[in-house]
Amino acid sequence: MAIDVLTDWCRVLSTKVVVLARSRLPAPWGMRLDARSQVVFHIVTEGSCWLRCDGATPLQLHQGDLGLVPQGMAHELVHARNGRAEPLDRLLARRTLAAPPGGPATTVVCGAYSLDLQLAEPMLRGLPPLVHFSAATVRASPSLSAVMSLVTAELDRPSPGGEVLVQHLFDALFLYILRAWADGVGATPSGWLPALKDAALSRALGSMHADPAAPWTVETLAREAGLSRAAFARRFTAELGEPPLAYLTRWRMGLAARLLRQSDASLAEVARRVGYESEFAFSRAFKRSRGMAPTSFRRGGVAAAG
Repeated sequence: MAIDVLTDWCRVLSTKVVVLARSRLPAPWGMRLDARSQVVFHIVTEGSCWLRCDGATPLQLHQGDLGLVPQGMAHELVHARNGRAEPLDRLLARRTLAAPPGGPATTVVCGAYSLDLQLAEPMLRGLPPLVHFSAATVRASPSLSAVMSLVTAELDRPSPGGEVLVQHLFDALFLYILRAWADGVGATPSGWLPALKDAALSRALGSMHADPAAPWTVETLAREAGLSRAAFARRFTAELGEPPLAYLTRWRMGLAARLLRQSDASLAEVARRVGYESEFAFSRAFKRSRGMAPTSFRRGGVAAAG
């Protein structure tokens, strides 16, 4: 049975968004955001600004643009290319939200997606430090444009149930961002998103996602892909940056982490559902992947939820 790998991946990833700021800022202004283990985004709904990040060419964002910092690197958002920046919390604490009459102002929505970075690493590895969707690019994708409009409208006019609605809208926005990036990814020679468009690799990925507990080997996955073992292993590793069974282990550990956080399943049941015959083998693999035993991971998740 065919499976939508992107949908399955996002379901397990369980993104949660935090709105860092929604502000109308009169020039001059500049905000600095420290590095964080999140995917950060900026939507400009009025005016323009510059997005700066070490190692990347500064991006000018105009009204209707979306800027993305996929790896959560430290970066700055400023009114002018060479403008000065200060920590975000300090800027918000001292700035008024109204611009002087006739003065230039920029309105931005700044947010961050919290997600399972170890699971997301194959996708994030293929993205540049800064991703820019111009207003024209956004308009070319009616779905992306519609969701961005709904997000900003809901933030502008809060109403009952708005908090839940905004979270769902941001979830949809994340998927549409990935879709839009995949559609324009032709210049990128390799990566997780391009691999989804490779018919052979997509079949193998779909098989792993559809039945992660199966006793997959490179040989059986190559048969799913319709390639020889050697050709499949070379192609998979070149495109995704890791061997097939390393990807499978990453996916299994992502599923296990979700089960440990969100269910009362025993360790034996979790182990069985992600393809391990014993708790010991599963616990050893999980600790090697996540740096802690499954029981400690589960306790930490419960404490965080509390």
